[in-house]
Amino acid sequence: MNRLALLLPLLLLPTAAFGYPNGPTHYLTDTGPFCASCHSAVKAEYAPEFPPEAAKQELPENKHYGLVRMNAQPSPYVELTNEQKEKIINDAKLIDSKSSISLFAPRRVKAGKEMTVTIKARGGNGPSIGVMLVDRALRYQSRPVSADGWMITGEPEVKGQDGKAQRTWLERRIKGLPRNLNFVLVEEQRSDPGKDVFPEGVVTYTLKAPEKPGAYTLAAAFLYGTENTDRAGFFQRPSGRILFSEEVKVQVE
Repeated sequence: MNRLALLLPLLLLPTAAFGYPNGPTHYLTDTGPFCASCHSAVKAEYAPEFPPEAAKQELPENKHYGLVRMNAQPSPYVELTNEQKEKIINDAKLIDSKSSISLFAPRRVKAGKEMTVTIKARGGNGPSIGVMLVDRALRYQSRPVSADGWMITGEPEVKGQDGKAQRTWLERRIKGLPRNLNFVLVEEQRSDPGKDVFPEGVVTYTLKAPEKPGAYTLAAAFLYGTENTDRAGFFQRPSGRILFSEEVKVQVE
């Protein structure tokens, strides 16, 4: 084995550490919540295809806090004191209690006509939060809305906690590629839980309805972190979260 082969895993570590949990900064494309398999799920109901006990293992209490409290390898928290571990857990619980996502959409639309949907998200620890527009509130089986016949007709309008429009992340797409993505990062978000300051984002999509009439379902997925970057480390820490909005039923006529 040559020296490059030996060094390659080490060279890749900074990229992996940066990519999680502060947002999948290189996912400049349509995607789904399956991309955040290291994140803990806020509800077991997000994986109805799992056996009940397996679905419960995806919850923060088991997937995240169980690893924090583990006193042996492979836990990346093993060198922390009990007090430090409990602080991580308490801080995460506070962030979770303040995190929410809502999807607003018309309940009826004519086939092939345009409509606007808006996602409002709040929570996480920043500096980035991720938002997706998908067809169902399912962790591993939802799809981008385009898979169900919807068309995102232009780039989403993204606003951060200051209410100002953001385009920096979308502008990282290769020049000439369309920017009508179902997934966006809301960046440069401040977080100060002690002062009730949390990342916030409003993402607005313009959709062209499917040509085939029928009942369709839309949902929003929210990806956020609960630990600071210096603690978050490598991606195996399940300190991130996946949270869905309530599903919205839209009748295409």
